[in-house]
Amino acid sequence: MRIFQRINAKSILLAFLFSFSFFSYAQKVNSRPVCSDIQAEKIAINKIKITWKTPKDFNAASIAIFRSTSPIELKSSISAEKPVAEIPAHTSTYTDILKHFGEYYYALIARDKDGSLFNMLIPSVNTTVKPVSLNAPDDYFETKAEPEEQYVPGFLRELPLPYLDLISDLDIKPTPMTEKAKNEGKILAGQYAVKKPKLLNPYVFAEDMINSPVGDDFFLFESLKTYFMKKDYKKSVKDLRNFLSITREPEVTARAVFYLAQSHYYCKNYRNALELFLFVEDEFPELSKKWIDSTLDFYRIPSSSNHE
Repeated sequence: MRIFQRINAKSILLAFLFSFSFFSYAQKVNSRPVCSDIQAEKIAINKIKITWKTPKDFNAASIAIFRSTSPIELKSSISAEKPVAEIPAHTSTYTDILKHFGEYYYALIARDKDGSLFNMLIPSVNTTVKPVSLNAPDDYFETKAEPEEQYVPGFLRELPLPYLDLISDLDIKPTPMTEKAKNEGKILAGQYAVKKPKLLNPYVFAEDMINSPVGDDFFLFESLKTYFMKKDYKKSVKDLRNFLSITREPEVTARAVFYLAQSHYYCKNYRNALELFLFVEDEFPELSKKWIDSTLDFYRIPSSSNHE
């Protein structure tokens, strides 16, 4: 009888210690910087939107986003990989713009303030278990003649984008040149052989070649189809300015400003075009450089010999 009582008491003590240890471990896990409720969905022909949640006491320095064409299950599968993006810890959404079609999986890993990754992978919590498939014609990306940089959002702007004031100031006429300055300029220009520059062909981003069913991409596509694609650039200037009068998604905004700059370019409003190309130079560095150089070629030519 005494032996039974001792065994029973020992079992109760072990059960209590196990329950206490498990409770302590659960609290410790809950306090760790782990994103949860990860969701990934296709929102456009080459875009995937990832959303997630973070705990109230989330104290990570940033969130590293990893992408793979196979399920991300082992820590070693991402230890040697670089994240496709690293964004502020308070962010809860990210849009991934792909350059190739296929099936994609994602994982969210918190980065501590000391720079190390909190490498914990939990299926369907901070790693996706189902792939997001992108399907399109094989030559879809071959239409992109120039490389462009992807915008990596940190957080949403609450105020209107700053370029709006710049666009509204484009109607201000420049100070006219005096007749003396014009004559001296003609004499100086006559000493050099001037090659007649050629207009660049209109440039259309790959994202705007196929109609997007919803959002800002849809309205931009409709504007381009109605005016820009038909080379009605005067009406395109007006319509794009109306489009930009409302705060849009950053990547859509950048493309719309570039189309507005092209429309001014073809309307021979080279000063306006130059300012707008300079404004989006950071988003599209190589592409903007080519258009800025061409605009300057026309902008330096006297009005009497502008390209027709």
